[in-house]
Order: sequence, then structure tokens, then C-alpha cells
Amino acid sequence: MLYVADTHSIIWFLTKDERLGKKAKGILEKADEGKVIVIIPTIVLAELIFICEKKDASIKFKEILDKINESSNYIYYNLDIKVILEISNLSKIPEMHDRIITATAKLNRATLITKDPEVIRSKFVDTIWD
Repeated sequence: MLYVADTHSIIWFLTKDERLGKKAKGILEKADEGKVIVIIPTIVLAELIFICEKKDASIKFKEILDKINESSNYIYYNLDIKVILEISNLSKIPEMHDRIITATAKLNRATLITKDPEVIRSKFVDTIWD
């Protein structure tokens, strides 16, 4: 099964933040064990840079990349024309970054790891968190 990780899920998993949902944590642990594939949209990487630089995160961006790159079960997905075209169909989601992440999940027929209530309510893709 394929999953797409949003920004909160990745940073909270890597920093062992207790706000990460139990099911979300379980999926990311399975990726670390080589049992599932987790797609990371490149917009998530851009958001992680911002968090690490501006929000005084307890982890550095290079550490995040190193941890992601340790496993072949995490793959990057670029913002491409297919994603751009798909986000025009997701107007129920007001935030552009969330639209890009959701479009990536939709295009890959993947379950989105997110706690975002607007994305969950939109029902454009299956989601998992708690």
C-alpha cells in the first residue's frame, strides 16, 4: 500500500512528538521496517526547511534528509504538471500546500497521513492519523 506523508507527520515522527497520531506513527514505523512505501511531496521538504529555519525545531533539515534517505521505502514526488492540473480540482481545500499534498496522494491512489481537518473533510483522498 502507498501512503503520502504531510509535513506534520514527518517532523513529528522524526522528533518523536506525542502529537503524532498512533496510526500515523505505525505507518511511518512500517516504512522504516521496509513494509510500506511513503511518498514525500517536495512541497513537504520546502515546508520542513521553513520549520527548521524559522520555528526553532529540535531537528535540522539535513538530519531530516539523512533519515529519509536511509530507507528506500521513502520516495520523493516532484511538483509536476500533473499535480498542478489536479490542484484545480481541489478547491474545497483552501491552503495551496495542502492542495499540492492532497493532489499527490490522489494521483498516486495513496492514503494521506494527515491530521488536517479541511483535508479530511474534503474526502478527496483516504486519510489516516489516530
